[in-house]
Amino acid sequence: MNRTVSEQGKAADRELQGWFGQRRNFFVRQLLDDFFHILRSFQRLYGQYLACGRGRAHGPDVLLADRSEKIRHHIWDQLNRLVGTELDKGPLWLLKDLCHRLWPENEEEQDLHGSLMDWMVGSIFHEAMKLKENIYLLNAYAPAAVRMRGRRPDHSSLEGSSHPWLTQIVDIELLIRRTAADVIRQMEQIAFLFGQTNFLLRSMLPSFRANSLLLRFLVEQEDLVEELWGERSEELFAEMFDGLPADGFCRAGRSYMDSNWYPQALCMYRRALELDSGCDEAIARMAQLKTIVQENREFLEAESSLVGQ
Repeated sequence: MNRTVSEQGKAADRELQGWFGQRRNFFVRQLLDDFFHILRSFQRLYGQYLACGRGRAHGPDVLLADRSEKIRHHIWDQLNRLVGTELDKGPLWLLKDLCHRLWPENEEEQDLHGSLMDWMVGSIFHEAMKLKENIYLLNAYAPAAVRMRGRRPDHSSLEGSSHPWLTQIVDIELLIRRTAADVIRQMEQIAFLFGQTNFLLRSMLPSFRANSLLLRFLVEQEDLVEELWGERSEELFAEMFDGLPADGFCRAGRSYMDSNWYPQALCMYRRALELDSGCDEAIARMAQLKTIVQENREFLEAESSLVGQ
């Protein structure tokens, strides 16, 4: 009985792996999209964290100051949305799971860069989990600790008591300051890991040259890509296609044509011709696409006039 259940489980896993493998290009494209938006979310969060110091170097006292309380709560809210919970996973948690699915542990030798990507995103996730917990502790207990800072024992209440004054046993202020120091270290560590992961993902780009969905993403999100990598599509495609960026636009154009997205395909071939006026594929496709787009426009206009009658 157990053997049958085990065999059924393995068969289900194989079926899922086959389904995932057939859609791998889509999930790689989704990986970039999710990572970029998560990175921008963290950049905004990091900016709010820096605002606590108002231009001065960060230290525990800055995070514990009364003026930082609202920002601390806001940072926790953003971290909570970014990470989520086991029952309601946030985008960072889902990205960690997606990386592990794309580059499972048993394939480390086949794709070293992918395994490193999986490890880096996992490291960001676990640091974010610890940061979220420490921010919660500061929000929940720091105000009380600050109030206790200057409090002195009431000796009259201790007469005849065998219990020494609480603050002589537990240094509440030291504990809170250490938690605040952990928050600073974790925030800087996550910022460093995001930077390294962003660089790693950029270095992996040439290995994705056959992924037409990813090429389309690089063009569709060109402004965001340039913001995070400092490069336009022409520069990225030049590296991915051995110094021939027009080939990248042609491949993206082909993908748009296969999906019947003719205006987008026309735009890709036009950009290919701007880079290489003698590109045979772009010349042939441009003529074909102009006819298709014109025919579709005339059809839509005719249909619209009939509806209005």
